[in-house]
Amino acid sequence: MSAASDIDTLRRGACPSLPEPMPTGDGLLARLQPAAPLTLDQLAGLARLASVLGNGILEVTARGKLQLRGLSPETAGQLEAGVAALGIALPDGFPVEISALAGRDPSGLVDPRPLAEGVGQGAAGLVPHLAPKASVVIDAGGRLSLAALKADIAATAIPGGWRIDLAGQPAGVVETARAADAILRLLTLLAEAGPTARMAGLVAGKGLATLAETAGLSPLTTEAARVSVDPVGIHELIDGTHALGIGLAFGQMRAEALSALVAAARAAGVADVEPAAGRALLLTGLAPEAARALQSEATRLGFLTDPADPLRRVSACAGQPACASARIETHALARALAPLIGEGELHVSGCIKGCAHPARTRLTVVGLDAGAGLVVEGTPRDVPRRVLPLAGLRAGVAHWLEKGD
Repeated sequence: MSAASDIDTLRRGACPSLPEPMPTGDGLLARLQPAAPLTLDQLAGLARLASVLGNGILEVTARGKLQLRGLSPETAGQLEAGVAALGIALPDGFPVEISALAGRDPSGLVDPRPLAEGVGQGAAGLVPHLAPKASVVIDAGGRLSLAALKADIAATAIPGGWRIDLAGQPAGVVETARAADAILRLLTLLAEAGPTARMAGLVAGKGLATLAETAGLSPLTTEAARVSVDPVGIHELIDGTHALGIGLAFGQMRAEALSALVAAARAAGVADVEPAAGRALLLTGLAPEAARALQSEATRLGFLTDPADPLRRVSACAGQPACASARIETHALARALAPLIGEGELHVSGCIKGCAHPARTRLTVVGLDAGAGLVVEGTPRDVPRRVLPLAGLRAGVAHWLEKGD
């Protein structure tokens, strides 16, 4: 199969959701975006639901959303009812993305929640007319920057207002009082373009200047680049307590490990838990010594607690046999290669869709019909530098990482 026909055959469709899960190689996959921090009881309840209704695997995505795998058509409906019974709030409008520490990060320029709520409620009526993957990211400029997330519309806090980027391109600035209106105007234009339209196409068709004028944006001035901190680690909060960020290798955890983590979190005095962008969980409300003790226990349970762990720089999708589109098994290969990647990033993708990491990386190993492609400084959809046979794949990739030839 050619690269072009691969793309046509495997093009990603709509996002999975709680009411409309997506079929994968290990059953149905449901995704939810909690609208508020989770209590420990709610997190424990999700672990039980994953065990009883799915295959016991829960995931936190790169964008900080929760997923449960291995559902059947019968249990998928029970999951929706189970989540409701746990009292987990879900967005009732357009799902705007904000930092997991929104309003609690002392380094944030502003609390982004009022703007997110205004946009989410204001765009509720547009949802049926927008592409399923249409996205608005609001970044308050704190430690956990969302700048790495792709977005149709991104609002980044600046003194006195917000900088607006459209499909990754700086479009202008708007004062705080008009920010929600500007974003809603842009979303309305996107909805009017049809349910498959994305902002990149709108920018190409109408031009960045025209869109900025329609939204009432002012010209952009020079701004210093933001520095993002890995969510893994211990972070001081605005009230003097601390949040412990723990990572999930490849974004996955077993229900039994999560249940054990919840028990340890109760003993440590955790107030609530937030799924965070970067495939992590943030456990908040901790005293410093309690955070350090819980960090040690999380390490023992198999979670990633050191931001320098090489697995924090490795992305891998579910791979075979969990995903029907995957051509290769991904997790064992990614673990074997992680110690060899140095300071760069590695992406192991079961197919050319690149679900785990659509952006460029130093090296991408992508499953193809003919074997595994090695893409250097690119994405799974780019032309590979070479294609290796599946037999001896780990040794071949390890040789390239060590020798570069």
